[in-house]
Amino acid sequence: MRQLGQALVVVGLLLTIGACAAMSEIQTPSCRAALLVIDMQRAWVGSDALTADGAHVTSNVAGIVDSARAAGIPVIFVVDVSMRWRFGERQLSLVDPLEVLEEDQIVEKRRQNGFLETDLADLLRGMGATALLITGYASHECVRATVEGALEEGFEIIIVEDGHSGGVGGREATRQNWIWGRRGIRVASSAEIDFADPCAPVDSEE
Repeated sequence: MRQLGQALVVVGLLLTIGACAAMSEIQTPSCRAALLVIDMQRAWVGSDALTADGAHVTSNVAGIVDSARAAGIPVIFVVDVSMRWRFGERQLSLVDPLEVLEEDQIVEKRRQNGFLETDLADLLRGMGATALLITGYASHECVRATVEGALEEGFEIIIVEDGHSGGVGGREATRQNWIWGRRGIRVASSAEIDFADPCAPVDSEE
């Protein structure tokens, strides 16, 4: 009887462990996301770089980067060095208060599309990334081109609505958000995104 009782205890423990494992799988985030921060450099980002919520893009992107890091989402700074011959390193550096931490990645590009002639796609796949949170400058130029490159590479796209800017007063940011939305690309504000599970659908009130 003692041996039977011990066997039942062991079976019970195994069932409990199995149930916990099943719960863990259920609660696994629906995607593995990475954050792209595109061309947020002194040479490009001006004082008029506003976003959909009227804030300067730098303030919003800094908050988005902090949220991503806190959630364990890899941060990749994609920087344009095509005019290194013209601008000094200071002008090509990130705008304040953005900074690259040890765990972050930097990808240098020379074309508008951050995937063209770079190792960005390989880097992302090496991380296991399946989805990309897109931020940066300028909405209608390098951000748009990089979005197209990401789609061609098969990544899921989440445009951070208030995380990019372009045009006078951010006009192109608003326009691009509308275009992407019409194409069925997800556009969500930084307040709507659950950084613990960025691909989770946003609950909307009827």
